[in-house]
Amino acid sequence: MVDAIQHLVRTADSVIARAYLAMFRERNSLMSFLFHSLFRDEQEIRRNMVDPLERTTVSKFRQLIEYYQEHGYRFVSPPDLIAGLPPDGKYALITFDDGYFNNSLALPILKEFNVPATFFISTNHVLQNKSFWWDVLYRERIAQGAPPRTVYHEAIDMKSMETEKIEKELTARFGPKAFTPRSDIDRPFTPNELREFAGNPHVHLGNHTANHAILTNYDGRHVRQQIQDAQDSLQEMTGKTPTAIAYPNGAHNDDIVKASGELGLKVGFTVRPEKHALPLAADGTDLLRLGRFCPHNDNSMVSQCRTYRSDFLLYGKLRGGYLRLIRKQVAQ
Repeated sequence: MVDAIQHLVRTADSVIARAYLAMFRERNSLMSFLFHSLFRDEQEIRRNMVDPLERTTVSKFRQLIEYYQEHGYRFVSPPDLIAGLPPDGKYALITFDDGYFNNSLALPILKEFNVPATFFISTNHVLQNKSFWWDVLYRERIAQGAPPRTVYHEAIDMKSMETEKIEKELTARFGPKAFTPRSDIDRPFTPNELREFAGNPHVHLGNHTANHAILTNYDGRHVRQQIQDAQDSLQEMTGKTPTAIAYPNGAHNDDIVKASGELGLKVGFTVRPEKHALPLAADGTDLLRLGRFCPHNDNSMVSQCRTYRSDFLLYGKLRGGYLRLIRKQVAQ
């Protein structure tokens, strides 16, 4: 039922966007985009080695950049936001969450179009060469014959726990080798790879906490520790200290935003699918609560890109209510 409603709302948004863009000039704004894993092609996706998040192929990633450049958007980075965006333009910002090694497949595309992207790294995964817990749950439960929808709901339930407790539970269920990566598809960067990756002029690194901690599950002291440990590890591994954070699972609140700012972070990303009108307020916390759209591989990339340009979107408005009322989750 939820999938059907979601599809219906997104279809309505697509229709509305076509009409809106035909009748009105879109407002100057910032749009940010969230990716996780990047795949060479559809065949690599079908190997089914990672949780089916917003899976994206290299060719569709290329389509997104090409589309927005053709429609007058300039791609920017967190330092550009901190410096201030001129209000008479349209801007796009690319982000990748988690720290999958497969994100390195983006580099030739970024170079081709001369655009930046920001990669938010969960540092313990890099330092310990361990798989992400949602991939472990997915592949092990699918191997046991569980339906994908069942696994999805099991993952949702686990998101109310601290990462360390999730990992302990999954290790007990599936064995001590469950968190050993299977291939380049599901593994994180190594420290040396991340150092080299960070040296690319198109790459900006960001904080995604030390252990992909859904911060609303932690007390204030551990929130700060998760953020600071990631800052320290990224500085040690790459020589660079991030100025941006992506809150894992988008989960944040006023205290988490305040802690992020106090620890030196100036830009923060949620997973709310929303555009931001210009100018952006650089003083206060507006830059620490930026939304992101999540393009996926199931629908036409061009159609999704066109829909995101609309200044009126039903999905973003309804999604917040669904999370609060049905899933009892905090604002994301």
